[in-house]
Amino acid sequence: MMNAMQMPMMNATMPMMPMTGMPMMMATMTCKMVDDGMMCTMKPAAGMDMAMFRNSAEMMQMMMNCGMPMMMQCGNLMLMGCNQMTMPMMPMNGMMMPMMKCMMECTVMADGMTCKMMPMAGMSMEMMNSCCMLMMKMMNDCSMPMMMSCNGMPMMCCTC
Repeated sequence: MMNAMQMPMMNATMPMMPMTGMPMMMATMTCKMVDDGMMCTMKPAAGMDMAMFRNSAEMMQMMMNCGMPMMMQCGNLMLMGCNQMTMPMMPMNGMMMPMMKCMMECTVMADGMTCKMMPMAGMSMEMMNSCCMLMMKMMNDCSMPMMMSCNGMPMMCCTC
């Protein structure tokens, strides 16, 4: 087992995920509640390249088009499972945690990406609201980063 100082860095500008050694996209995220869900805007964090961010965002879109679920985790809590289709979610490695199932539509723009999350059938809007409030509380007030992963693969780390 190597200690952190000996870990080979492939590219010094990209922070690495511990263990997996995968490049991580760092993003800043602002969220606001709308009538039918939550709108999130993500922009590349300082030191992150827009082209790299766009590639990451496009990959995320492509994975979702393939029906892969998107997970949002904050402080080790699975907050949301998002999907483009109304497909049932796979339980993540046996952990049956209460999780908001929502539909997510993402649009890649010139300066970032917007994602709109809407509750899926069987999920109430107020549950979505509570879930979003918790996420915003964790991110804003407790400054916890939010991890977005797709099919268990870490994609983006969002901070406020």
